[in-house]
Order: sequence, then C-alpha cells, then structure tokens
Amino acid sequence: MRRAKNEVAHYPEIICHIESQLQSNFRAGGIDDIKIFWKSGELTSKLKELIREHPEECACIETYAEATPPLNLDIFGVVTNGSHFEIVILEVKLIDAAGLNQWSQLVGYNLVSNAKYGLLINIDAGASERLIRILSFEEDASKIVRKKADGSEVEHLLGFMEWNTITQNFEYSGLGQVSSLSALSSALIAQFNR
Repeated sequence: MRRAKNEVAHYPEIICHIESQLQSNFRAGGIDDIKIFWKSGELTSKLKELIREHPEECACIETYAEATPPLNLDIFGVVTNGSHFEIVILEVKLIDAAGLNQWSQLVGYNLVSNAKYGLLINIDAGASERLIRILSFEEDASKIVRKKADGSEVEHLLGFMEWNTITQNFEYSGLGQVSSLSALSSALIAQFNR
C-alpha cells in the first residue's frame, strides 16, 4: 500500500492489525470473552456512543465516561469483557521523526484520561535521537505511577512503534514499557486475569 498524505488514511489498517494481534494473543492466553471497540475523535462523546451501540459490553464504562473530560484523540480502544475495561490510546503521526513534543502529547492524554496504555505510532519513520535517548535511559518516561487526590494510584504504560505501510506491520523499536503488541497483550491479559 502506498503511503497516504495524512495519518488519518492509515487508521483503519493500523486498527485492524492491532486488533487482530491482540485477539490472537488473548485466545492463546485462554481468554476468549474480550471485545475491543475502536473510535476516533472526542473521547467523552465517543465513549457514550459506544455505550449506546454496545450496551451489554460497554455498560461498565459509563461511570468512566461521565467523569472523563473531553479530549480529542487520534484513536482509542476500549478493551472489555463486559465487567472490566482498559483504555488504549493511539497517537498516530506521519512525520520524519517523532520527538518529545509528540511523546508529551501522548503522556498528557493518558494522564488526563487516566488511560493505562498508550502508543505513539509514527508511520514509515522512527523516533528522534533525543526521544530514543530518553526512552532508552529513563524508565519513568514510559512508566508513570501517580497518586491522585483521593489517594488512589494510577499507572500508565507507554510505548513507541513504527508502522510500515509496505509490509502492513509494526517495526518495534524496543522503546518504552509497551515495546510490542505482545507486551501490550501480556499486560492486558494480566489485568483481565486478576
């Protein structure tokens, strides 16, 4: 497939690939009751849309949807078994080298939304040297544990990947806590096996 002029044109192929890999890994891990729902756009309204479209599977996100401020996201996924859910945020770029500005954007989205997982995906290009250094040597840049005002802790696990439009696959950089789709699958399986 030829590279499109903007990242939005690549959303469907990226979503399809991620969902296929995650579902395959879930089945291999003995979990077959997980559904994944993807949306693009404003988080709060799209969560409410999911609740209307899939009331049985997404009723568990209702309280979260009410408490979450509006955020415009490239892509987010709701991974759910109907009683528990996790949010995965995908920040997709089509630039020469994804840098600290793009990483900071992903961090901000995850912090504000309380989403546990986030991936910065650059299409047909990697990360800047500065971002590579930071993610290689600063674990805290991709594993953020914060204490909320109510005393609860929220953990955020982030990673960087490159989407190859020719092979229709990810090229893993090993950068961040979520360094591959297998790593994301393992983390999600651990959450749903609790």
